Amino acid sequence: MADQQRDENFAYAGKDLGSRTFSTTSDMLANYYDGLEVEDSYYSAGSIYDQAVAPTMTLTEVDTGFRGAGMPNNFGNLWIRQQWEINNPIIPGQEYNVTSKVMDIYDHRNRDIVLQQVSLWSPDGELMAQGRHHQSYMQDQTSGRVALRDPKAKGGVRTFNVPDGEFVEGSPHAISLEMCGTFFHGNANYHTNIDAANELGFDEVVVGGRMTMSYVGDLLDRHFGKAWYEGGKMDLKFTNITWPGDSVIPKAVVTDETVVDGEKRANVAVWVEKEDGTVVIVGTASVKA
Repeated sequence: MADQQRDENFAYAGKDLGSRTFSTTSDMLANYYDGLEVEDSYYSAGSIYDQAVAPTMTLTEVDTGFRGAGMPNNFGNLWIRQQWEINNPIIPGQEYNVTSKVMDIYDHRNRDIVLQQVSLWSPDGELMAQGRHHQSYMQDQTSGRVALRDPKAKGGVRTFNVPDGEFVEGSPHAISLEMCGTFFHGNANYHTNIDAANELGFDEVVVGGRMTMSYVGDLLDRHFGKAWYEGGKMDLKFTNITWPGDSVIPKAVVTDETVVDGEKRANVAVWVEKEDGTVVIVGTASVKA
């Protein structure tokens, strides 16, 4: 277990991060659509619902803005996992309440992993969605260059076994540095700016996991519609870094149906891969069948 000092400036297990308000603004949505280069009319009124709804992966904005959720050493930090349970669609412009807590800090491959849970609540106190974000921090290295494993040398990555079932494929997207800047609202950080990336030990800008997992969400939004918005679950792991200039494509296979607590659910294998077959995200999802 990682050393957990109760310094309010940083994360420790059990820490209540408090609450804040959240809404999907028109600027946020414009940056989402333009940054990902995805078509937005699917989310308009009369498509999925009578009123317009936000893409489900705008939920990845929910866990931001909480002071003291990170570790002292920000050098080389990366996303490693995201889990979400979605109960109802987010309505653009509607103000919601967000609560957050540090559930655990654990060791993984010589890194400290902060597990932060966020809960999104409607004005009436209904749980709209709940997420668990696993953020990885280096334990010792504070300068130099982050050593990254070559994906071509990692067993199994280039020979991803596609399961049997109904195959679903999204559109390929060539991610540019300009797209990264738009998606992250023009903010200068290691997902948008080479100097910021170098300061954290990366030779290139790191395409944010928030971007690549949004392609998974976009695929599930469009394929499952209401079934995904009203009871969808996902668990994604980030297996390799995406760089500006990479082209990625989200894919899924509906593998089977199971009954969980009396409810029939369709199970889905999901992943995102580069043109050369390198898998950058792998995980599972499920929806009401």
